[in-house]
Amino acid sequence: MRFRLFLLSWSFPLLLTAQTPLKIKVTPLTDRLLVHTTYREYEGKPFPSNGLLVKTDDGVVLIDTGWDVLTDTDQTRQLLAWIDENLHQPVRLCIVTHFHEDRVGGIGLLRKAGIRVVSTPLTAESAARNGYERPEPVLSNDTTLTVGKLPIRCFYPGPGHSGDNIVVWFPTEQVLFGGCFVKSYAAFGLGNLSDANLTEWGNSIRRVQAAFPTPRFVIPGHQEWDQTISLQHTLRLLKLRK
Repeated sequence: MRFRLFLLSWSFPLLLTAQTPLKIKVTPLTDRLLVHTTYREYEGKPFPSNGLLVKTDDGVVLIDTGWDVLTDTDQTRQLLAWIDENLHQPVRLCIVTHFHEDRVGGIGLLRKAGIRVVSTPLTAESAARNGYERPEPVLSNDTTLTVGKLPIRCFYPGPGHSGDNIVVWFPTEQVLFGGCFVKSYAAFGLGNLSDANLTEWGNSIRRVQAAFPTPRFVIPGHQEWDQTISLQHTLRLLKLRK
């Protein structure tokens, strides 16, 4: 399944300056990709959630919304403001990687801004069942979208952190966005296991390793991403659970 969306180009600095209790962070990764980091309070401290901003010739693609809840979409609002002020491009599309609030919480705000939000049917159903806005269920288990000549591959490896989690691969950049399916090398545990499949998660990780054996960067859903060992680390954490 292949989508083609066509539309501009760009230039950028680094951090948002909006005066809010929790400020988002945007960090360049490659010429086309930037990591967006949004936050929620956890045990009295900001805890980070990672997504991507993808620059294409036709506009920006978001991988996951800001970490918002239904009553507070400030992080996604900051994200859109940062893109407008720094990239000077329209946001054309958002791809959400599973149904939890750190991925889908800002859908309502994106929709109000006229931005299309897509997912797999399983994520769309799960989001709606849990009270979130339903993304368009247009992604198959292995879908390559082409936006502004940039291929973006959305791949379902099997259940793990959640039953619906997907990863996103950028072949021209050799970057893997693992989302919450992948635990950061800095993580001491597997995090939220409320929808996890601990039996199959390891097998799903190995499918990703087989499909994308030599990534330049692996971006987990939370915490640090400056090393490429997070897939292996996730397997180690799973082994420790047994």
